[in-house]
Amino acid sequence: MRNKEENFHGQDHFYLGNKNLPRPHSEFDWTPEMVADLKKCKRNILHFAENFFFIVNLDRGRGRIKLYKSQKKVLRGLRDNRFCILMASRQVGKTTLMTIYALWIACFNDDQRLLVVANKEQTAINIFKRIRLAYEELPNFLKPGVVEYGKTSLTLSNGSSIGISTTSSDAGRGESCNVLILDELAFIPENLIDQFWKSVFPIISSSKQSKIFIASTPNGTDNLFHKIYSDAIKKKSNWHAQRIDWWEVPGRDDKWKEDTIKDLGSVDAFNQEFGCQFLQTGESVLDEGVIERLRSDCLDPKYIFDDGHYLMWEEANPEKTYVAGVDIAEGVGICASVIQILDITDLTDIKQVAIYHNNTINPFLFTDKLHDILNHWGSPPALIERNNCGAQVIDGLYLDHHYPNIVSYSHLSKAKKFVQNRVGVIAHTNSKYKGVMNMRYWINELATVKLRDVNTVTELQNFVRYPNGTWSAKNKGDGYFDDRVMSLVWCLMILENTVAERYFDILEYDKYQRPLVMRAIDNIPRRFVDPTSLYSNEKFTHKSEMPVIFSDLNNSTPRDQDLEDLMTNGWLPYE
Repeated sequence: MRNKEENFHGQDHFYLGNKNLPRPHSEFDWTPEMVADLKKCKRNILHFAENFFFIVNLDRGRGRIKLYKSQKKVLRGLRDNRFCILMASRQVGKTTLMTIYALWIACFNDDQRLLVVANKEQTAINIFKRIRLAYEELPNFLKPGVVEYGKTSLTLSNGSSIGISTTSSDAGRGESCNVLILDELAFIPENLIDQFWKSVFPIISSSKQSKIFIASTPNGTDNLFHKIYSDAIKKKSNWHAQRIDWWEVPGRDDKWKEDTIKDLGSVDAFNQEFGCQFLQTGESVLDEGVIERLRSDCLDPKYIFDDGHYLMWEEANPEKTYVAGVDIAEGVGICASVIQILDITDLTDIKQVAIYHNNTINPFLFTDKLHDILNHWGSPPALIERNNCGAQVIDGLYLDHHYPNIVSYSHLSKAKKFVQNRVGVIAHTNSKYKGVMNMRYWINELATVKLRDVNTVTELQNFVRYPNGTWSAKNKGDGYFDDRVMSLVWCLMILENTVAERYFDILEYDKYQRPLVMRAIDNIPRRFVDPTSLYSNEKFTHKSEMPVIFSDLNNSTPRDQDLEDLMTNGWLPYE
């Protein structure tokens, strides 16, 4: 007898010659064991999953899945309830549960139409790839034959089909289905939630036997996922609510939690990603206790320059190490151009030593101002946001002033290689998220940063996480801004490993492999200019008028009257 995996008669019985894709008219030699397995799989989703569902593990390769207790509970809930909603921690196998459920319905039930909907097109495609792979890994005797087999849908000989869509406002419109599977509902942008739900729910209402399975990580309280889940927990609806917590996944213990909190930067971030907690929308970037500690460290500045735009709490010291973070605006009286200077000589005691903040200076003049201030502090490594007019400032600083220490922020390309040839940093969702998490690590967890500027602390208090996962000022533009915060984010981003290792000698790492002791690389030029010096405050450019020069003041000349007139008006001679 042929092997039970390959006992179809003839090569033409396989779809496109693929021996894992039987055709509808394929003839098959059945054994009593196969018949028994087929009947048992149809009755019992757990038997189907644990005996015939294979996954490909990056470390172990292809292997039969081993469900843990909570996954089994979820699958039983899907089998026994019409509307199911799952709140789950990151990386607990939500996509695997969707794949098992979709295949079980499609393979062992006739004329079932399944629609898998995700918040992004690429996510939906990736889920469907998992479904296709799992279908091909099933033994052929369990599979209905293939009628159509595409990249976004498949149709089987028993009349069942699986397709995908995205959470656009017209997702699924005009279609009807028996099973609707929704991935990461909590992450649908707020402006699409209402239209999306109105377009997909009529799909289900067309049949009393249709089902919905929603699986998502929590993402704040102001969204549809939170409402459905909360109502289900309170028994206000017909939804069956389930959850999988991080500690229910084999191999995760308190040590794993501790390490993950350090990596993410705060307990709040861990609770949002892994703790299955609905953090309120608008939660501050830092814990309230941390805000109070930072506020208690604030001091009046020692020096005030440029009509209050430039504040200094310490004088520059050539024996110390400094870094700068820069956020740039257009100078039209709304957002501000900001320079943050931190003393990082001791990474267990990082101090804010200066800040420049001006919302009316244009990028052209700000370039000169930035160059001057950086020279006050020994030409430190400066990470500058290059979005919009930031590129103009970077080009001027690099090409006109030949500033030697503009930081190139490294990022991974699609080929997974570091790209370092673009100076500055592009602020987008990924870089801002990484920067904010890095800032929380140094301020929230390690508590090593002392801020002196009370306005920076106030901006931090009003710097919040929005439902779509982005960070910004609360009600930005309505009296709230985040320019001081973002310049601080970029300042501390220089301490991120991939950046710090290029601009400093790392002498010692902490237990989480983050810099603990480091020093400036000797071959990087350093220049300190006293900001109180006449020559650093009096600006001479090729467009400036020449200063008035008088000869020996002890000798009487016809110019004495001019000098007396100037002194009468408050001028003092420089000797």
